[in-house]
Amino acid sequence: MRKINVCISFDDNYAQYAGVTIASILYNAKASDELYFYLLDGGVSDENKNKLLSLKSIKDCEMNFVHIDEELFADYKKIKTHKYISLPTYFRLKSAELMPNVDKLIYLDCDTVVNTSLEELFNIDLEYNIIAGVNDLSHKAVKKNPSYINAGMILMDLNKIREQNIEEKFLEYTKNNIEKIKAGDQDIINSVLKGKIKLLNHKWNVQTSNFTNRSSYAKFPWIIHYVGQQKPWKYGNWNYHTEYYNKYLQLTPWALDKNEEKSYLKKSKIKGILGYIKYRPLFLFRPRFYQAFKETYLTKEPYIYPDTFFVWEPCSKSHSEVVPGFAKYLLDLGYSVSVLVTPDRLKEGLFSRFQNRRLFLNKMSQKEIKHYIHENMLSDAKGIMVTTVGKINDALDYSDAKKYFKLEAGQKAVFVEHEVCHSVDNGTFWDKLITLRKIDYKGANSVVVNPHYFGDIKITTKNEKITNFITVGAIKEGKKNSDLIIQSVKKLHESGITNFKVTVVGKGSLKHIPSEIQKYFDIKGRLDFSDMYKELEKADFFLTAYEKDKPGHIRYITSGTSGNFQLVYGFGKPCIIVKEFGPINGFNEKNSILYNEDEDFADAMKKGILLSQEDYSNMQNDLLAYAQSLYNESLNNLRSLINE
Repeated sequence: MRKINVCISFDDNYAQYAGVTIASILYNAKASDELYFYLLDGGVSDENKNKLLSLKSIKDCEMNFVHIDEELFADYKKIKTHKYISLPTYFRLKSAELMPNVDKLIYLDCDTVVNTSLEELFNIDLEYNIIAGVNDLSHKAVKKNPSYINAGMILMDLNKIREQNIEEKFLEYTKNNIEKIKAGDQDIINSVLKGKIKLLNHKWNVQTSNFTNRSSYAKFPWIIHYVGQQKPWKYGNWNYHTEYYNKYLQLTPWALDKNEEKSYLKKSKIKGILGYIKYRPLFLFRPRFYQAFKETYLTKEPYIYPDTFFVWEPCSKSHSEVVPGFAKYLLDLGYSVSVLVTPDRLKEGLFSRFQNRRLFLNKMSQKEIKHYIHENMLSDAKGIMVTTVGKINDALDYSDAKKYFKLEAGQKAVFVEHEVCHSVDNGTFWDKLITLRKIDYKGANSVVVNPHYFGDIKITTKNEKITNFITVGAIKEGKKNSDLIIQSVKKLHESGITNFKVTVVGKGSLKHIPSEIQKYFDIKGRLDFSDMYKELEKADFFLTAYEKDKPGHIRYITSGTSGNFQLVYGFGKPCIIVKEFGPINGFNEKNSILYNEDEDFADAMKKGILLSQEDYSNMQNDLLAYAQSLYNESLNNLRSLINE
C-alpha cells in the first residue's frame, strides 16, 4: 500500500465536474490504493464541499481543501486565451508552494475521468525529468516541440520543482512572453520544462472533443480528457466518450434522476449527433472519419488497463471451468483481469456468478485472439496465463509456448498443464508449469494452483427429506462407472431406502435403467454453466464413481486431475469417492465419504442418506476449511511464480 497524491483545481462553478473526476478515481481504485486528494479551492461553497466529502462512501480517502489566495496569480490573470480556461487552471503552476509537504503528485483537470487505478501512473519513475505527460492533441504543437504535452494530466516531482526554482521560472516566462501564450498554463509548462518532460503511454490522457478529433482511438482509455468546448455535461454535446462521464456522474450527489436519466441522455445524444452533422456536414468525405470508424468499430481489441493480466483459455470446448478460479487469484494479487475464452462459454454463464469491476470479459473468437496476440503481443498488459498450454505447443516440448509471446521487460507468461505424463516421459517437463494439484508421477514437480472459485455461490445445508446426489458426466449403457451408480441405486431400492435422488448433469437416457429405479434419476442432459451451478447448489453429495484399474481414471491421482474436484471444493459438496483417490486430492473421512471397493458404493451412499444435519455440517465445514487452505497455498504459489 502506497500513498497516491492527486491534485485538482477548481472553483464553485466546476465543483460538480471535479466531483465526477474524483468519483471515477475512487470507483476504479484498488483496495490497496491509499488516495490523498489535494483540492485547490478557488472559492468552493460549503454545500459543494460537503457533496465532495460524501464521495468517500465510494472508497475511503483523504480530502484536503487548499485555500487559494488569488493575488498569487495576479500576473497569470493577464493572459488572454480561450474563454473556457479559467483562473484555477493556473493554480497548478504553484503546486510546490501550495503543498509544501507533498513530494510527488498526479495533477488532473476537472474535465477528466479515470478508468483504472492510478497506482501504476503514480509509481512511474521520472528519472531525471521533472514532470511526465502525454503528447497534446495538436499536431502542430507537437511537430514544433516533440515533447509538448497536454497539461490535463501531469505527473509532477514537486521536490525537483522546488530545488530548481521552477515556479519562479514559470512566472518569469509568463511576464516575458505574455503575448505569445496561446494555450495558457500548458504553453508555460512546456516552454519552461522543455527537455525535462517524460512522455507516457497515450492511454494516460486520451483527449477527445468528437468522434474523429481524438488523440488516440484506444478502445479502453485509462484517462479521458474532454478537451475543447464540447464538454460532456453540456446537453446536446458531441464529445466522444461522454458515456463514461455519465456513468461516473451517477455515483455523485449530482446524479440525474433515475426516472429521467435514460430519456435525457438519449435526447442529448440525438441532439449531439445532429449538432455534429451541422458543424461538419462533409464528415463522410474526410479520410480521418474512416480511420476513426475502422479503429473504433472494426478492430477487435481486448480490455487492457495498465495492471492487466490476461487469462486465456485456447481450448474451444473444454477446460473453461478453471478460468473463473484463475481470474480470482489474479484479482486477489492486485491485477485487473482480462478474460479470453470462446464467446459461447460466456453465453453459457461461465461468469454468471462472478462480478468484479476489475474483471473484463472479452467477446473474441479464438482466431481473433490469436491474431491480436500475433500482431500486438501482450501490448500494455502485465502478463498472460494460458490455462491449457497443450493448445499452443507440442505435448512433448514447451519451447513453442515459451516463444509464443515475445515478452517485454516486466511482463510474465505462465502456463497451466492438465496432463504431464507425456512430457515427463519424454524428459522435457518444465517445473515452472502450473498444475491443479500436486503431481505424483515419476518425481516430477510443478507449481500447484487449484482454481475452485466460481463466484457468488450459496453453500447449502443437507436437504431434510430427499438426499440429493449429483454426478457430472454421461450416464451410458455399458459404461462401468455408470453401471456402478445404477446397481448401487438398485441395491438401495431393494433394501427399502427410497429417500434419495441422483441428479445427472450430462447426456443420458432412462431407457437402459431398470424401470423400477428410474424414478430416482433426474437426467438433466448437458447444462450450461448457469444451470449447472444451480443444480450443484441444490445437491448434497457429489458422486465420482472412479475405477481403480482404469488408466483414464488412474491419472486423477498421478499425472492429471479431474474437473469434478474443483466443483467439490468450490460448492462445498462432500464427495463419495474410492479410498485410493482421496488423500492426494484432499479427501478424508472427515470431509467426504470414502469407500474401499465397488461393492461398497451403495453403503457409502447409504451413509450419506443417513447422515444427520449436524454431522453433514461438520463434514461440509471440514471440506470448506480444506478448500480455503488450498486456496491460500495456491495464491502464494502463483504470487511467487509471477514474481520470479
